[in-house]
This record gives sequence, C-alpha cells and structure tokens, in this order.
Amino acid sequence: MKPIRGILGSIALTALHAGYVAADGVGFIGYGKTLYHPTCAFACRNVIKGCKLACTPAQNTANHGTAHSPVTTPPDCFVKDAAFLRTMAICIDTYCPLSDNPSLDLIQDYWASHLGTGTIGNYQWVPAVSYPDALAAAREDENWLLTAPSNSTTGEGDHGHDGHGAKKLKNREFMTESGPNVTSPLPIIKAGQPLNATSFIAPKDWQKQYNGMLDFEINENGHSTYTITIMLVAILLPIPLSLLRFVPGIAKSRAWTSFQSALVNPAVYGKRHRTPVAGAVGLMPTRGQAMYIFLISLLNLVFLLAPYVYHHPQSTFTSRAAQELSIIGNRAGVMAMGNVVALFFFAARNNVLLWITDWSYGTYLLLHRWLGYWAVFHTVLHSAMLLAYYKTYGNYEAELVRQYWIWGIVGTVAAVAILPSSLLVVRQKLYEFFVASHVVLSLLFIIGYYYHIWFCYEYKWGYEIWAFIAAGIWATDRLLRLVRIAWRGYRAATVSLVQDCAGEYLRIDIDDMQLGEGVAYLTFPGLGWRFWESHPLSVAFNSAEISELPSTPPAPISPIPDSKEEAIAVKTVATPPTNHSQGSKSLTKTTTFFARVRTGVTAKLAARAAVTGQVRLGVVVDGPYPHSGDVITQLKQCSSHLYIAGGVGLTALLSFLRRSDIAGPSARRLVWSTRKQGLAAALEPALTSLPDSVVVDTAVGQRLDLDGILEKALADAETDDAGMIGIVVCGPPQMADACRHKTVQLTRNGGARRPYVLVDEAFGW
Repeated sequence: MKPIRGILGSIALTALHAGYVAADGVGFIGYGKTLYHPTCAFACRNVIKGCKLACTPAQNTANHGTAHSPVTTPPDCFVKDAAFLRTMAICIDTYCPLSDNPSLDLIQDYWASHLGTGTIGNYQWVPAVSYPDALAAAREDENWLLTAPSNSTTGEGDHGHDGHGAKKLKNREFMTESGPNVTSPLPIIKAGQPLNATSFIAPKDWQKQYNGMLDFEINENGHSTYTITIMLVAILLPIPLSLLRFVPGIAKSRAWTSFQSALVNPAVYGKRHRTPVAGAVGLMPTRGQAMYIFLISLLNLVFLLAPYVYHHPQSTFTSRAAQELSIIGNRAGVMAMGNVVALFFFAARNNVLLWITDWSYGTYLLLHRWLGYWAVFHTVLHSAMLLAYYKTYGNYEAELVRQYWIWGIVGTVAAVAILPSSLLVVRQKLYEFFVASHVVLSLLFIIGYYYHIWFCYEYKWGYEIWAFIAAGIWATDRLLRLVRIAWRGYRAATVSLVQDCAGEYLRIDIDDMQLGEGVAYLTFPGLGWRFWESHPLSVAFNSAEISELPSTPPAPISPIPDSKEEAIAVKTVATPPTNHSQGSKSLTKTTTFFARVRTGVTAKLAARAAVTGQVRLGVVVDGPYPHSGDVITQLKQCSSHLYIAGGVGLTALLSFLRRSDIAGPSARRLVWSTRKQGLAAALEPALTSLPDSVVVDTAVGQRLDLDGILEKALADAETDDAGMIGIVVCGPPQMADACRHKTVQLTRNGGARRPYVLVDEAFGW
C-alpha cells in the first residue's frame, strides 16, 4: 500500500502544480521570483547534492548544476533514490520547524519541484514518493536504530546549545557554529561522501548552508529593491514636482517666485547654463536640475552601500571580505541597469513625460547624461570588484574563458567607450558621429549585458528582464518614430539659401504638409549614404498661417550700428495691422523651417542649394514633438508676455505668439535680434501675420539691451500691470544665460515688482 500511496501522492502534487509557469515564480528576485523558498529545505539539499548516489553515473562529465556549483548526479536520479529522499525528508522535518517554519503546503511544493533540480524548480521531475511517505520511512529507519541493541550512541549530531532546545533563527543575527540542538542515531552524512542509506545532516553542516543561502537571497532581494527604487524615482519624480503648477495661486505667489529664483532657475555656479563650461567639457545644470541630480546621486551611493546581511560561518563565502567584494560588486551590476532603464526612457523622443510635465526635453537629456554617468560607474565597479573577487578567492583562469565573462567585458568596454564619444565638444562638432556611435555602443552594451546574464543564469534568475525593459523602451520609441514617418509619408522639400545671409541660413519648405508646433526631425534619404541621420528643427510656420500681403510695406528695421561691440536698445516697431481680406492664402500647403548652417546635414544641404540657389530633395518627417514640455498651463496664468529671440531662434517662439489661448488680448511683446538682414526679410511675413496684440521689436546687427528690456518688464514702476509675466527666450546660449541671470538677479535683489514664469526654449544635446 505504501508504494501506491506514494504514487498517488506524487500524481496529486503534479496535477496541483500543472498550471504553474515556474516553480520559483516570474519576475525580479524578491518581486515575483524566489531563490530559496523555504531556505531550510534548500540548505538540506545543498549539503548532499554533491554526494554520490546509487544511481549516479560512474563516468559522467555532464554538469546538472551551475558553472559555479557543478553537480554530476542527473535530476531523474535524485527523485528516485530512496536514500536521498529519506535523508531530505528527515532533514526538512528536523530543521524547518526550528528556522523558517514553513507550511506543509510550501514543503510539499518544494518537494514536487526542487528535489531534482535544486535552485531552479521544475515540476518535470516527479519524486518517486511523496514527502509524508519519505518522512515516515525515514523515521522508521531512525526508530529501528534507536531500538537496535547495537545502538549505544546518539551519533555526531549531538551539537546542542545547552539542552534547552533550538533557538529560532532570525535575520541579521550571527549563528553559532554548532547550529540547532538536535540529535539522531542515523549516520552523519558529509558533503561529497557517498549516500547509500538514510542519513542525518549535522547541525553545523546544515547551519553553514542555511546562513549562506539566507544571506544570499536577502541581499539579492536588496539588489532588486534598490534598483527598482532608483528606476522609479528617476522616472516618476518629475511628475509630482511638475504638478505644483496646478496648485491654485502658487505660480503668482511672490514666495514661490523667490524660491524659484534662489533654488530652481539659476545656474549652480556662475552665470552659465547653456554656455559650455570648462573648455566645452559640459554644461552647468540649473539649481533645480542639480537638486534632482543630487537626489539620484545620493540614492545611487546610499543604496550601493546600504545595509547588507552577514552570517558567518557560512558555505558561500569563507570570509566577510570575500562576501563584501561579491555582494557590493553584484549590486553595482544590477543598479547599473536601473539607471540604464531611466536614461533610455529620458532619451526617447516619445517620452510621455514631455506631455505630462513641464520639464523640457533639454532637461531630460541633461538628466539622461547624469544617469549615464552612474550607469557607467556601476558597470565599471561591478567588473572591477568581481575581477578582484575571482583573482583573490576564486578560479580566475577558469572564469576568464567562460562566455558570460567575455560578454561582460564587451558590455563594460562599450559602456566606457560611450563617455568620450558623448563629450559636448563631440556632440557639437561631430553631431552625426555622436548619434551613430551612441546608438551602436548603447546597443552593444545591452547585447553584452544580455549574453552576460544568459550564459551565467539563462532565464532563471530574472536579471535578463532589465535588458528586456531597456531594449523595449528603445524599440518602442523607434517603432513609434517609424509609424509617425509612415503616416507623414515621403514628401518633397525645397531647400534654399536665405538671401543676403552669406550662406549662413537655410529655408526648408516641405510640400503638402501642415505640422503643429514643436520640433520635427527631418531626414533626407537622397543626401548621402548615411540615410538614417535626422536633424531636429523648430516648425516656423505653415502656409495657412501666413498672409501674403504684397502691398504691405515691411516693418522698419533698426540700422546696423557703427560698432558691433556697442549695445544698443532696440527700436520699437508696431506690427502693421493684418487685413485678411487682402492678398490670398497660399494655394499649396507647406510647412517651413529655418536652420543655421553648421556641420553635417545642414552643411550638405547648403552645398547642394548653393549651386542653383535652391534644390528639391525627398524628405521624411518625424514629429513634431514638444520643445519644453507642458508650459502652456503656466503661460495662461500670465497677464503679459515677453518673448526674446536671437537669430533663427525666433522660429521656436512663433507658435507661442500665434496662440490666442495663452494670453488672448493681453500685452505680448516680441524682441528679436538677428545679425543678418536677409533673415529678417525672410521671416517678415511670419511677423506680419501675428495677432494685432503682439508688439514686435526687431534689431539687425545689434545686441539687445537685455538688462533694460528685463528691467522694464519686471521692475518698471510706471507699469500698471503687476500680474505675473511670462518670459520666453530662445536664442544663442549667451543670450539665454544673460536673460536667466538678469531675471533671477532682479527678483533676488528686490528689484522685480512682478512674479514671472521663465521658459528657456532650447534644443541641446
């Protein structure tokens, strides 16, 4: 009857778990996936997994364990060997009530899924007898030895504390070497010895395995917890911070304006934010950006050094120094991927935060770079610490030739190589090279990480999920780009040099297209072999938004001063009234862009157009995307607006100036300076078509008196309007930084009479 009960019990357990996807769950360790659950049972098996069983092949080179913990006994041997099953049953029954105290259901689940495979459960290998039957048989063997006349000792298992029973194990406590106070007349089995009869595992042997596995899983859970926290804080923190703009009255509060002027808008140090610092090595964050960077950096540092669990003696590590090298090194490797996921998300053009928050794409790209610094730091630290561990405590020569090690080197080298190829000077001088190398190295890092995990763990421990998330974000963004491009279709563009600009500016008119406001990425497949390269440009206007008024004289333009070094206040020029009954709208729908000629794509376009003055090219368009996130909500609260533009930066402001829902009939003033009279003439129709309420001040060849303009807007006592003013600036870095510094300075020294909203329209890499 006993074999029949065992068979029926095994069938019942198999049916019970037939619907399980994986015995240890799915997900990250500690979040859907477990390693040693219950730890007490895994500790039992870990002591005897290397023992030779009666069915262990004599000549067997196959490894049924892992690279770092090889096992020669196949799974089907474990689940049918009576001595192994009985030894496991009595060990579980002895030690589990004294430690984890798992339920019978959990023990039976372990019995059904892990006896054959060890760490990673698999219900394929069905034990020959159930846990209750194996335990009953083991107790019978034990009782026989207790009653046998030859039994005169209690065996080597007598290692109790003081006869008062075992103390339940607790996390974060050091265990004594002797372990629980339990005894048995069964023979004591040691790791690596043949197991051919029901045996007992000594308390100290079980305790060492339990300590090692308990430590390992708790610390692995910590890796997952802290990495998930880094990822979620990095991605979600902008949402609650940006929701402050919806608090009634906060934007108009003088206290809030003072807070922003002191801790949000200024550069961390000095006057430069968009102007490169330290020899064009990088950009100085604003104080608001710096607070975010500080928080993320603090979390990265604290979580890397966060509390770890140490129990000694243990089976996994021979010393605390060895354990620290391995644990901190492994945590660094996992935390690198939490930063990678966030930085991939921030770099995406289809980042939903651009529509949810009022943070600009430039801010997300800056944070993307800082998250990248931490990802590289963690990657290098992971590689260095594991290298030190295997050289000191492991078999470095054996690890060096394994596939997981080789792919880990590939990922680390790719991460390190990203840094020099992403320097600001490279981004500015070799933009196309930067983009191409950035994509290639990023993909190489993800591929290296994936195979590093695959050859070490396959899909067993959940680490591969980080690669899937990062790759999924990257692929989804690219797919959405392709969908946008396909929806727009292949178009024809007329590229021409703006007259009287010495070839410095381009005008691009795309036929049969009407785009909304924001940035669009233009790709010219016929321009060269690098057909994938795209260039971001602000949408200047659509043909439907421009009135053709040939009879209207152009707006007066300030003359070029005798000295270009002299700062001259602009001359106010009211925009001529627009009479939409005159002239006619353009019959052809077009979207127009203006671009300054630099290197790369714009230089090639200028060279083509220079031959005949203009050139027709095929173009595909991705976009438009928002410049600066959702800033409209704050601008709508302003009673007046000041727009400051320099050069081709005017194109980014035209969409704000055309909107009637931002300020309606309230005062709006545009101050624009350009070095080229030809650019002023080319954009004159767009200025003429602005609403009558917009006052336009244009200067050619002159520097704007930014101090005077901002003082009049913020501090002029004669101004009746004391409401909030929206200041929107787009132009060269020096102009934008000067506006930012002066605005903040006026507020901080008490010169400003009005609260303000500052929007820096910039598209920078």
